[in-house]
Amino acid sequence: MEISQPRNAFRELFFKLASEDGKLEAKELKEFISELSRTELNEPLKFSTETCRSLVTMMDRNRSGGMNYGEALKMWREIKEYIAVFQQFDVDKAGEIKIPQFDKLLRSLASTLDFPVNRRIEMAIVRRYTDRDDKIRLQDFIIIICKLTLMHQIFKDQQAKSGASDSASFSMNEFLYYTMYS
Repeated sequence: MEISQPRNAFRELFFKLASEDGKLEAKELKEFISELSRTELNEPLKFSTETCRSLVTMMDRNRSGGMNYGEALKMWREIKEYIAVFQQFDVDKAGEIKIPQFDKLLRSLASTLDFPVNRRIEMAIVRRYTDRDDKIRLQDFIIIICKLTLMHQIFKDQQAKSGASDSASFSMNEFLYYTMYS
């Protein structure tokens, strides 16, 4: 008697949607997340193309413009973690958090992100990502975390190159490249 292996829905869906090079770009990632979340979270996440671009950029360590299977697996684990953190601060379960909760959320993430977010950065985030009611939606929270994580990693990489302990050096072209790509 042969024992069948459980179906790996994640893997099947990834390779169903991936291009010939075995990668997901933002458009495919959008569909991938929607379908995967429908089955795993019982609710489809309807991320915008821009959110998916941010996710690709954050996970795409070799800057190929696409996300391979391993990167997608890591991304999905992180998205589920981000959702869990977001939901802790979404007091009325409306899919959005108010600025005071966002402030607490950022402070709680300081150790996870491996760096604190100062008040100036927080205010820039609030101005950029809150809606008219001063609330941040889950999708925007994901973009915020992606950008913070990516920019911190870029800083750390440049810092290591320059050998400085509290600063990093960028040429004009490097600065433009990183800010446009992130």
